[in-house]
Amino acid sequence: NKYLNISFVMKKNIGNAVMRNKIKRKLKSAVQKISKEKELIDLNYTYIIFGKNNVYQDKFVNVLEDVDKTFKKIKQLG
Repeated sequence: NKYLNISFVMKKNIGNAVMRNKIKRKLKSAVQKISKEKELIDLNYTYIIFGKNNVYQDKFVNVLEDVDKTFKKIKQLG
């Protein structure tokens, strides 16, 4: 049984705790949606996702597209 190992990392200077947690929740739900729909995420690796300040203001659709593009690039490299 393989598990999905993903860590979400935020710098402390990005807003307050509420802002950082909202960014993490957006990124987490985007990764969950991608992992259910597509086979882009390889379970043999551990991923570290760095949250940026612009994720807080972006709509979820834009965040989902960016995460999808990133995992497609990783899949092509591997």
